[in-house]
Amino acid sequence: MSTTATLDTPNLRLDPGGEVTIPVTIRNTGDVVEGYEIVVVGPPAAWATVQPPTVSLYPGASTTATISFHPPRAAAVPAGEMRYGVVVTPTEHPDEAVVPEGVVEVLPFLDTTAELIPHTSQSSRQGRHKIAVDNRGNVPVTVVLMAVDDGNRLKFQLNPPSTTTNPGEAVFSDVRVSPVKRLWRGSPITHPFMVVVTPQDSTAVELQGSYVQTAVIPKWLPKLLLALLALLLLLAVLWFLVLKPTVTSAAEEAVAEDVEQAEEQAAAAEEQAAAAEEQAAAANESAGSAQQAAGQVDKAAGKIDDVVGGIINPEVTTTVTPLAERLTADPGQANDETATFTVPERQTMEITDIVLNNPQGDFGTVEVAIDDETLFEMGLENFRDIDYHFVTPLRANAGDVLRMTVECNEVGRPPRQPKPGTCNVAMFFGGELTKRIPQEE
Repeated sequence: MSTTATLDTPNLRLDPGGEVTIPVTIRNTGDVVEGYEIVVVGPPAAWATVQPPTVSLYPGASTTATISFHPPRAAAVPAGEMRYGVVVTPTEHPDEAVVPEGVVEVLPFLDTTAELIPHTSQSSRQGRHKIAVDNRGNVPVTVVLMAVDDGNRLKFQLNPPSTTTNPGEAVFSDVRVSPVKRLWRGSPITHPFMVVVTPQDSTAVELQGSYVQTAVIPKWLPKLLLALLALLLLLAVLWFLVLKPTVTSAAEEAVAEDVEQAEEQAAAAEEQAAAAEEQAAAANESAGSAQQAAGQVDKAAGKIDDVVGGIINPEVTTTVTPLAERLTADPGQANDETATFTVPERQTMEITDIVLNNPQGDFGTVEVAIDDETLFEMGLENFRDIDYHFVTPLRANAGDVLRMTVECNEVGRPPRQPKPGTCNVAMFFGGELTKRIPQEE
């Protein structure tokens, strides 16, 4: 063996987003001048730097290179121990490579965010919201949800009240808000409330929302009933004063003409009676033939019923399911990334709500489109959280693609947190999926 290599500190511990540098000593124990290539292998190689990556040594000489480990503060780097090796390969004797090994322990960090979607709901009976919990740390996090309001005027249903989120993932919980007392008539009442999201071993997140309670009996209903009553009275007056006398007169004139025609027809009927008696005998003779023809008609009708009864009439069954999806994009600075959702086969998508989330305060643009039609485009620096509610739903057919394209010009810095390495933009959209299924009887 013509080469030796040793690590001064093989076992390391460091925080995500930090950096540590260790020396590796290389000695040429051979009798010729040798060049060496230094490469880090193993999971930490993705965020390791060798300086310098190549060296040359005279026989009996030694030198020191440095290995820098700098794991990013991101969910993609899990907490825990990861083994690595430093491959030192001689240029003249590549089969005599040496590999000193070590262990890097990445320490855990917590970064949990939450969002209430939508911020405001409106109904006479029950408002519906969703809570999106996003785990940007590198360890699983369990969160507990609790909702409160001033004056205890609201009742809350949280489903589920607690949940566990894996690193780099987001989970949703349903929040249903209903008033303690019904509002039968009057102006709408706005009830503010707060949802507290408490992650394990981390600071709680407070989400502000509001529920607009509307009256069970709308303001326009009494006016509509009065208008209908006035219309009925007007129609009654019109009938008795105008239409009824006119109809009576016309009926009398029509009856007089009918009586005169009836007398003329009676005289003609007497003349035809005699002729009818003569034709009766001939009718009896043809009755037998008619009965035979009727039997043949009955057989033909039975065959027609059999054919018609064998026809299968297709029906169509329609199913409607709620839609709640989330697209995320985290491109690096000066890059762009597109997240998509494709409408499933035989289904139609109607979008009623879209919420955009820029928690880091990144700079750039975000574009939302369905296929080649752009719905809207805006700068990331113009918002942190923004939601849209569509009175007329956005419609997309089977195979259509909903796209969110994020162009990251500059990564923002969240409050009281280290600056991340990538932009992070999310879009929640909700509505309904309608599926049409042909069936046979």
